[in-house]
Order: sequence, then C-alpha cells, then structure tokens
Amino acid sequence: MAQSSPSGSTPLAKAHPPATGLQVHDRFLPRDVQERVLALLKAPGWAFGAFSDAAPEASRYWYKHFAGYVKTGLEERDPAQIEAELRANAPLIGEVWSRIKASVLPGHELTRCYANGYPAGAEGGLHVDSNIPTHFTAIYYPHLSWRPNDAGETLLFNQAGDEIIAAIYPRPNRLAAFPGVIPHVARGVSRTCTQLRITLMFKTAGP
Repeated sequence: MAQSSPSGSTPLAKAHPPATGLQVHDRFLPRDVQERVLALLKAPGWAFGAFSDAAPEASRYWYKHFAGYVKTGLEERDPAQIEAELRANAPLIGEVWSRIKASVLPGHELTRCYANGYPAGAEGGLHVDSNIPTHFTAIYYPHLSWRPNDAGETLLFNQAGDEIIAAIYPRPNRLAAFPGVIPHVARGVSRTCTQLRITLMFKTAGP
C-alpha cells in the first residue's frame, strides 16, 4: 500500500538509496589546522583554466596543483614519489593526506592532489574521475563559514546520469570520500556568495 502524506492526498515518493561507498566526516581537522589550510589555499599561486567537462564551451575555473598526475593517468608516476612531491611542495597538505590515509582511506595511495576555486559564474560539468572502482576521490571543504544560500553543493548521480543519489553540502571542515566511478558535479555558487568556493582534492588508488 502506498504511504500517504499527512493530508492523505499525495503519496510519498520512495527514498533513493545512498551513494555506494560515500563517506562524510565532519570536523575533520583541528580548528587551528583548518585555519592554516585555508590560509594556504587562499594565498597567491592560483592558475586559471581547470575544467571538469572537456567540451569547448565548458566553464573554466581556478586551480592549484600540489602533486601527482597532471594531465592523464597514463603518465609514468610512482606513488611513493607522489607523496614525497606533496610533502615537498606543501607539507601542511601532506599532513592532511596522512590523516586521510590513516583514518578514512587506509591502504590507499595518492595519485593526485590539487585545489579548485570557483567564483560566482563558474560551475563544473558532470563527470567521473576513474573507471576503476577502487579509485577514490576525497574532497575537503576548508571554509570557516558557509551559508545554505551560497550553494556550491557537490552532487552525486547514478550511472545513467539522470538522477541525483546524494548531495554533499560544503559544510566547513567536512571531508567527503567516494568511489571515482560515481558521476558527480560541483554546482556553482550563488551570485550573492562573497567567497571563492575552495575545495581541496585528493585522488587515490585503493587496494
């Protein structure tokens, strides 16, 4: 029998199952470390031209590359060398990765680490990060404050790309991790948002 709303007039839709493999960890870093990470990410050093949709008309946005693969997973890279590269280029971000590896994604190896910056008017495109189920994406949201009306959620879709299966609100000091085979997209921020939407990204290869 269909379940009804309190008014008894409209059947309630069946809830969609959560995204397989999605983890969400709040208050991930101590406050002082969060502040230092945000200060580092907001400092000069951004480049422009990153995109998540290869179409010529796709939106471009700001990025900072810290370590790992630059353009393609076919590059010859050694996982140990990638971690060493991260520690050399950004020791503080290396500490964040160590915490992720120890508590959230044990046994995973780092393949790439970078940050994205979305101003109002920029947005991502629906994409997958890998075709290998054991490859994961971890996203850290470093802001000290964020309002619901700022928007900028990360949305996860089913494989057909025609249904949202999870929405990750960019709550300050939140870490979200999920398999890279899940189609996902970063939605743009509101025109009223006064912040650059910054995310710190870790791409990994699991055991």
